Amino acid sequence: MMKKICAMPHHSYGLVFSPDCPCFVLTLRITAKRSKVMSATHNARSRTEPGDEIHILDDTDGNFQTLIERVRFLEEKLIQISVEKKSLETCHSKLKDDNHHLMESIYSLEEQLTDVEVKSKETLAEEKKKFKHMLSRAESEKTEQMYISQRLQRIEKEYEQLKLENPKLRLEIDKLRDEKLDLQDKLADTQADYNTLHSEHEELKQKFEKERQCTGTLLDELGKELEELHKYKIDQELNQSHRPRNNSMADLPGRYQAFNSEVNRLKEENKQLQDMNEDLNAQLLTRCINEGKTLVNDTKEKSLATELEHLTKEELMARLQEVEIVNINFKSYVDKIILTILEKNPSLLEIRNR
Repeated sequence: MMKKICAMPHHSYGLVFSPDCPCFVLTLRITAKRSKVMSATHNARSRTEPGDEIHILDDTDGNFQTLIERVRFLEEKLIQISVEKKSLETCHSKLKDDNHHLMESIYSLEEQLTDVEVKSKETLAEEKKKFKHMLSRAESEKTEQMYISQRLQRIEKEYEQLKLENPKLRLEIDKLRDEKLDLQDKLADTQADYNTLHSEHEELKQKFEKERQCTGTLLDELGKELEELHKYKIDQELNQSHRPRNNSMADLPGRYQAFNSEVNRLKEENKQLQDMNEDLNAQLLTRCINEGKTLVNDTKEKSLATELEHLTKEELMARLQEVEIVNINFKSYVDKIILTILEKNPSLLEIRNR
């Protein structure tokens, strides 16, 4: 690279050079050589002939002409180099500016890259979290799917078994339907017998009430007569010492004994009627209980485990509803019996509790 041309000019052969310029140094050297040549020529001029001096001068002029051409070539080369230097400096400044812009772009891109890295890390963390969530969800769905498939297989097996057991269950249902009809017939017969016994019991109760009322009235009258006789006997005992007995007074002990025997007879009849009423109530209760046991035993010919072993859920619910209906009917039947006993003769329940 050539140095910058100095502002101080140097004139040589119509050219302007800087003191630091190589051409300027070369020009000085040429001038020094020329002066040496001139001095040598001048010294030799005194020793040579005039013809020789002219020849030497011609050679010197030729050499100077060559040097001048060489200097001009170098000047042109120097100008070309200066132009190239300026263009290189221009390119260098442009490259420097470009480098500055590129560095700014690099800094900006580095910041963007940092932001992108941070965002990519955040995005990666979110994606990892989403992936873990999706993976756990997929595992749970897989487990649920396996459970559902196993349950479906069990249901299919149960369905096949139910298809095989369906004819048996239909036969069992028909049998139970027939048994139900039989039980309904038996229940109707039992209800008719109960109504008959109830009517008989009502008639006996009415008769017993009438007899009891009659007996009570008679006992009240006899009691009054006994009180009168007792008072009369006391009065007679008080007056016995003052006046003798007559025929009517002599009949009083016989009448008293007759009244006592009549009272005893009525008491015995009342007791017999009470015993008959208790026996009828006991027979009614025993018959009702036996009928209820018959209903229960007929509905329980098979064990509950045997019946439930081959039933589906729907059929089991239907059977349970039927059993509940039978239990409700039986409970209402027993409640009616107990209410009837409480109304008619509650002493039977007291005796059974004892």
